[in-house]
Amino acid sequence: MTIQRERPGVTVELIAKAQERVLPKSGVVLVPYQAEWGAPDTLIRMAGFEERVAETFGEIDVLELAAASGATVIGFRMTDANTKTASYSQNDAIKIEARYPGTRGNQLRISITASSAEPGKKELQVTGGIKTEKYSFATAEELVGKTAESLHIRVTKLGTTSVTDVAETSLSGGTTGTAALTAADFTKLFSAIGGADFDTLYLPSADPAIQAAAKQFMLDRRTLNKKMSTLVIGGKVEDDANMAKHTERSVAQNARYVINCAIAGEHVSGKDYSSLQWAAWVAGMAAATPAHVSLTAQPVPLKKARKDWSHTEILSALYTGTLIATRDGDSYLIESAINTLSVLGTGEREDFGKIRVSMTIDQIQNDALTVGKKYMGKLPNNDLGAAVFVGAYTTYLKIREEQGAIDAGWVFEDTKNGVGDRRSFRLAARPLDAIEYFDLSWEVQ
Repeated sequence: MTIQRERPGVTVELIAKAQERVLPKSGVVLVPYQAEWGAPDTLIRMAGFEERVAETFGEIDVLELAAASGATVIGFRMTDANTKTASYSQNDAIKIEARYPGTRGNQLRISITASSAEPGKKELQVTGGIKTEKYSFATAEELVGKTAESLHIRVTKLGTTSVTDVAETSLSGGTTGTAALTAADFTKLFSAIGGADFDTLYLPSADPAIQAAAKQFMLDRRTLNKKMSTLVIGGKVEDDANMAKHTERSVAQNARYVINCAIAGEHVSGKDYSSLQWAAWVAGMAAATPAHVSLTAQPVPLKKARKDWSHTEILSALYTGTLIATRDGDSYLIESAINTLSVLGTGEREDFGKIRVSMTIDQIQNDALTVGKKYMGKLPNNDLGAAVFVGAYTTYLKIREEQGAIDAGWVFEDTKNGVGDRRSFRLAARPLDAIEYFDLSWEVQ
């Protein structure tokens, strides 16, 4: 007989009960992007604008759209094998390279002159980025150390020759890595981000085959890695005024963990974005929306939609699980915060088609896993060990009750069935939803 082993972790079995309604929380959005600046093929967490500027010069629209609602952004710059780093060298002395590969590095300019701040030393000045940087140095080693925290460059010592003065000159040799993305690029992406923790994932591709692969990737994360998150997709710019094309994407996905964005048009900033770009904003909004706020009727920073949908088109979107914005006076609002689930499968319910319900189901599992990881392998499998875990998760549930996510009277308890390295727990709670439909019966007296 062979021992049947599996990866250690926390499993939360959710038994669907009638009338459940739950709330999401603010969180993290992962945004893959293409650009001429940024750490290549690396997950970079950017909690605020200053961090995004430091990493991307604030020039990546999809990152800014994703961050607009307050979510923490994890950026992942997708590059190909052709990208190269711009540089300047002095033979056997130093090599000055752009911090990141890409053509943006060719816009950086450097000069080396006598230092005005420290007489007797030289001064390296770097311009062309988000600010001018100056570094005084006496030796190459000192320059290497001082530039280690530069936003723009890195310096390497090549030999023993002294560094000489140079008039302002541009770095050169940087090449682009932004060729059209292929299926292989996304396979590489999914492999790199598989273990990351995030609430929503923006997919920068309107290719139906890649969207199908992304859906499978998200399903595998959920079933194999027990990491719950939501995928957000969009469409081709030429199809953005065609509701049939939008609903076709929704029908192809039909999953509670996939949101299909059909918002397109001019942003209040004056820039025009396709539904694929607006999907980054939706991903950020879904991740950032706090527990006590519904996504339905949320304002959309849309100045002029690509098309104002007709009543029939709106109904088509609602039936198929397509997220749209509709005009309300001089502004636009989310018509209904729905995901692409429209045909129910085993264990699914109608309210799973709401973003807030689906994301809260995921949230409960993710948060339980976080608590479980803290104690994994550290507690004895007895009543005392189980009580520590129950106490930790009970604290979390009390906060959720205070936020109005679940009603009073919930129960989280140890089932006292510990055997070997496994133990089960039971959660019983009545989730609360916001009121979205007001039915008023007026008895005229």
